[in-house]
Amino acid sequence: MSLKLERFIENFQGESFDVTIIGGGITGAALAYEVASRGCSVCLVEKKDFGGATSAATGKLIHGGLRYLKQFEIGLVREALKERRNLSNIAPNLVYPYPMVLPKPGFIARLGLFVYDLLSFDKGWTWDKSKKIPNHRYLKRKKLMKENLGDYEDAAYFYDAICLSPERLTLSFLKSAVLYGAKLSNYTEVKELLWDGDTVKGIVVTDTFTNKEFQIHSKVTINASGPWTQDVLAKSKKTEMAFPKKRSEGIYLITKQVTPIMTLFVGDKGHFSFAPWRGHSMIGPTEKSYFGKVEDWKLSKESILEFIDYINETSHLKNKLKKEDVIAAYGGLRPLTESSDDTYSASRRSELYDHEKDGIKGLITAAGGKYTTSRHFADTIFKSIQKKLKQKYKSSISAKQHLFGSHIVEIEDFITKTKGKHKTFSEITMDYLVRHYGLEYETILSLVEENPDWGTVLTADGEILAEVVYAIRFEMAKTLSDIFLRRTGLGTLGILPKEKMDLIIQTAGREWNWSEEERESETKKIQKILELPI
Repeated sequence: MSLKLERFIENFQGESFDVTIIGGGITGAALAYEVASRGCSVCLVEKKDFGGATSAATGKLIHGGLRYLKQFEIGLVREALKERRNLSNIAPNLVYPYPMVLPKPGFIARLGLFVYDLLSFDKGWTWDKSKKIPNHRYLKRKKLMKENLGDYEDAAYFYDAICLSPERLTLSFLKSAVLYGAKLSNYTEVKELLWDGDTVKGIVVTDTFTNKEFQIHSKVTINASGPWTQDVLAKSKKTEMAFPKKRSEGIYLITKQVTPIMTLFVGDKGHFSFAPWRGHSMIGPTEKSYFGKVEDWKLSKESILEFIDYINETSHLKNKLKKEDVIAAYGGLRPLTESSDDTYSASRRSELYDHEKDGIKGLITAAGGKYTTSRHFADTIFKSIQKKLKQKYKSSISAKQHLFGSHIVEIEDFITKTKGKHKTFSEITMDYLVRHYGLEYETILSLVEENPDWGTVLTADGEILAEVVYAIRFEMAKTLSDIFLRRTGLGTLGILPKEKMDLIIQTAGREWNWSEEERESETKKIQKILELPI
């Protein structure tokens, strides 16, 4: 099972669309699927690569937002818990129940977990029986130690869900959109909005590989550009508006494994967690205000060291975390939909802004989207689109059928059978491929038949070289960072050993027909991206 993604801008002939979406993060991807599957023509452009920027700066949780109960955002929590179940249904290979502990929960936290269970009353209504989530438990030290959950006086033990690869979930939404006729193009930057009086009639874009400029006309334009939300609006004086220019910076650290189970800690500056990840710990997120240009933001030594200090102050580790323990780090910016001095307490509710309130027709801004509620947010946005198009469309199917490549009824049984069917490959490799690629794993294996060398195992998780070729041939990967960070997990733990890096880069270079100069240049770029700034 395969679907080849292609940049429509390379063969664009000036056709117009019902809807144009600016931004290829999770909000834009889910919306493209919703719009296309409802019967509208739609194109999506992304200035860099799909699933980057804010969508890449994630702790991978699919959750109801337990802490939002403190702010009495009951509706938001209920919506997120319902969508947690929906995502585990439609993407069973990517989304799984995930246990965690909250040490020393006070009365408010315990009450919150009780309400959390009540609000997720439908958590057992899953298509796959392995996706059912139990109610929380309150455990004392003896029980915690017996179940290897940590050495704490007491703790709450509860479940949310985790997405193994948010980047691949974004791709799954995009592929589902393409299946219904959506047109996609990464590395396509919006230069300005097209106007007819006070009506936005589309966008002017530049293909950043060729520098060719195109006009794309549409009836409705959606600004779903994440941290660039205000930048897109600022391209015209007509659309400058009261979206906060301040953004929230969040970073994550990858370290040696600190805890055997995801463990939450709460301090004066917000919460963070230690989550087991590929044999290591993923620690984050941080919450910090950022006022500069999006393009100028980068992961800094200062931010990493500041976070390490906060971790040591708050989590009460027996052995303090040192900078030498950090093997990789990543982060990004999140747009804020409200002005607040406290980014941690700022609402996480997605915001839909119809510019017709300001006398501007044909333009909608969608900001603040999250992975968990992305499908629901897309459905909400479509209701506004439908009003503008003044036409009745098909009912939503996005919560009723699997995403592309994910039509697997019982994931654990399917993986067991697949391992038995493909004994040429290790069980670790087959497990990884099915969980990350769903039914598309078959196309990756077919590439190994074409070239047995592409069956070379690259990581302890069983990733193979064929995934690199697949990313280029089938998934619109255009740079090494696309491959390492947004198609595979090869860059998750930082720079691989030199022989593995060389093999991946040489293979990609042959697929892209690179010259020696191009290969050297791209090698320096990916090494700089993966290097720690400490």
